[in-house]
Amino acid sequence: MAAHTDQLEHTSIYNRDPDDSEESDGEGGLGNLNRLIVRPPGQSGKAKRGQLCFDAAYECGNLGRADYITDLEYDLFIRPDTCRPRCRFWFNFTIENVKQDQRVIFNIVNLGKEHTLFNRDMTPLVRSTSRQKWQRLPRRLLFYHRSLVHRGRKILSIAFAFDREEDIYQFASAAPYSYSRLQRHLTLWEKKAQTFATRESIAQTTQKRRIDLITIGDFDFKDKEREPKQEHATKNKASDNKKRVVLILSRTHGGEQPASFICQVSGFLDYMVSSSEKASALRNNIVLQIVPMLNPDGVFLGNQRSDLFGADLNRCWHRPTTFAHPALIAVKELVRKLTSEKNVQMDFIIDIHSDISHEGVFVRGNSYDDVYRFERHAVLPKFLATRVEAWRAEACLYNSDSSVTGSARRTLPTGGVDAYTLIASMGGRRLTPRGPYLHYTEDAYAKIGRSLAKALCDYYRHIGVIPPRVGLTKKKESRGRRRRRRPAVERERSPSSSPERRVLAARVVSPPLPAASPPPLRALPPRPAHSRHSRHTAGHTARPRTEPDVHAILPLVTGTAVRTPRLAVVDMSAYIRSPTGASNLFNKSRSKLARPPRPSHPKYTSDEYETHESDS
Repeated sequence: MAAHTDQLEHTSIYNRDPDDSEESDGEGGLGNLNRLIVRPPGQSGKAKRGQLCFDAAYECGNLGRADYITDLEYDLFIRPDTCRPRCRFWFNFTIENVKQDQRVIFNIVNLGKEHTLFNRDMTPLVRSTSRQKWQRLPRRLLFYHRSLVHRGRKILSIAFAFDREEDIYQFASAAPYSYSRLQRHLTLWEKKAQTFATRESIAQTTQKRRIDLITIGDFDFKDKEREPKQEHATKNKASDNKKRVVLILSRTHGGEQPASFICQVSGFLDYMVSSSEKASALRNNIVLQIVPMLNPDGVFLGNQRSDLFGADLNRCWHRPTTFAHPALIAVKELVRKLTSEKNVQMDFIIDIHSDISHEGVFVRGNSYDDVYRFERHAVLPKFLATRVEAWRAEACLYNSDSSVTGSARRTLPTGGVDAYTLIASMGGRRLTPRGPYLHYTEDAYAKIGRSLAKALCDYYRHIGVIPPRVGLTKKKESRGRRRRRRPAVERERSPSSSPERRVLAARVVSPPLPAASPPPLRALPPRPAHSRHSRHTAGHTARPRTEPDVHAILPLVTGTAVRTPRLAVVDMSAYIRSPTGASNLFNKSRSKLARPPRPSHPKYTSDEYETHESDS
């Protein structure tokens, strides 16, 4: 059924995302809906309350089409990446002009990939103008199924109820992280780290957005070159004098927002400006170079993988061009300069990504024919496994697949440089194989970034580049107060502590008992059969029976169990039945007291609990 759409006629205050910039208002990606109302066919005039208005014309927004099916159902179409129609997963749009307690079903019908985390436990995010924190939709409101109406495609159906008319609701597959938010964050971060870090622009994208390069540490070799005239230095000493460098790349794909949270907000960069001992050790001994956003155009347009020209930057490292891939050219030139320096040794290249099909955190590495070279390549992931929560060792792969020839981990490393792709799930993780599913939040992604910094510190401390840390026991002794020994003073001993008292024999409290042999064992008499007939015979005496106290027993509460979405309770309209008499209670004393049926509580998963207490 064709849908009739037009612009929203009545004026309303639209509170933009605080992460969006002023230049993004009304622009967004090419082909996004721009405040359009979806009406039933044949209707015109002023928009009525309840006729939904869809909007995605802002930074990181993505929604290309909305079709009216009924008053309770809408078909939504994700706008594909610019010049790349197969990439369709990221969506981010707002809805306004809703009615109080209006219930609708949204069908996202053109997902570009069928096997995603939506098929398991992952759920989208929602927030409103009065509730700015992102909240996960409950799993019971999400249906990922194959629809015959939509030509057998797998669609994502979301059931939702709007509770406030004045609010504007925003839906997204993950928490957005825009280019404008990055620039504001780096401006504040630069002021904190100006003593040991520098920020520069190494290139500009096609749409004239800057590619930032952050350098933590310096290339000062004065302390290392104490004996420059020695020509008999060994190779080990020469390698020790080299400055170690680690290159970190992030946000190669526009729709992988977790990569930015790992690298920036309270993650890797914020940890490096903290007063932590590991962060200080890394700053003083290692040079860290970070490119926080490699694809700003794709992020701004709301693309899933590609940039403005539809190029997947993680498949173009082996054949970049100056016009279409300026960021890749700048990074490759940076790597070439670092590897050509005699006093610099590049150790790692870490490319941070997120995945829509796997859980937890894992890496992708390269394979080598030399066994010793491969063992050295797998050392850093071992340190990451000890630091990162929910590390999935079974998902880590080290291969030389031809399908990823143009990726950063396959093209950039030269010589002894180790390159990895660090991947974090867009959905969540399980701490144990059979444990509950926990969705990732911004704080959880930031923890992964801090764990990456700690793993790097552990590695360089293990090979001796960073000096070992002082033991905790010595640290505690230095902090604590020293106890002063008291001088020995001769004191008069009490009679109880005199050595003569200790030699005295113990007092006899009672005479010893005579040793008696144990009585002989006797066979027990046969136990009579327990039956009603034997109890009333003359040869056996019945046990004394006590009449139960009627007034001491609580009345029985009976009623019907009522199941609500959050808990099961007993209906308060149930009646109270008092006991009728002692005889009736006596007959029922041998049986268990009748209890109302125990209500069956629904099995909630962690994502439903995070609906109201989400930090994302």
